[in-house]
Amino acid sequence: MRVMRPQRIWLAAVISGVFAHPVSAQQAQPPAPHQHAPAAKAAARAQEPSALDALRKRFDELLARTSTGSRRLDAKRKAQMFDEFLAWPKNPFEIELTVTRTWADGGAQFLGTIAIRNSEIMVAGRKEVALFIKPTLRSLSPGRYAFHVHENPDCGPAIKDGQLVPGLAAGNHLWLSGTGAMSGTTFTSHLGDLPDLEVEADGTARKEVVAARLTLADVVNRSFIIHASQDDTSPRMACALLK
Repeated sequence: MRVMRPQRIWLAAVISGVFAHPVSAQQAQPPAPHQHAPAAKAAARAQEPSALDALRKRFDELLARTSTGSRRLDAKRKAQMFDEFLAWPKNPFEIELTVTRTWADGGAQFLGTIAIRNSEIMVAGRKEVALFIKPTLRSLSPGRYAFHVHENPDCGPAIKDGQLVPGLAAGNHLWLSGTGAMSGTTFTSHLGDLPDLEVEADGTARKEVVAARLTLADVVNRSFIIHASQDDTSPRMACALLK
């Protein structure tokens, strides 16, 4: 007889509720086309609902439908369960994020969306967690573009060498660092380095990107940056964030 760990028991209960009541978490309507008034853009962004808040709300609704949700849970345990749910490969949520072109004045031209979800892939005969990223983008030049997860949930400009640089507030690429629990070996891993984004001849991008070892938990309070070319150091052309 197989005994399920407590974490798997409540996750299984939640997933049963998901299939009975399908839900998805989506961000707000796309922003208006680019305007050169930073104040107006900042106000528009402030009115957009948070994709992460929407996701938490949907999770709470799912939890309430399960036997687990019927018990009293303190805030700390509830937050821990939410984090576990975000990292779970079978998490059924798909989150749609708005992608905008970056500008030095903080403006934002709508380019489309990316939809992100957890799944699994086969690597050397074994299952590994992966984040699937489905772009629906337009108004881009054909070609391949460097694509990364960056450390900050901010698509705005920042100052470098006395100049405002578009998208610089997103910070550096996402890196994982730590020490092996058994070996004691210190390691770093460039988790934010995604496969290139491919734009077709008609200026649209629709080909799904698969990011091995990433989950929704890894990209919460992060940003996705599309660079201006395949060069990782090229300007930050477009951005989406999850916060």
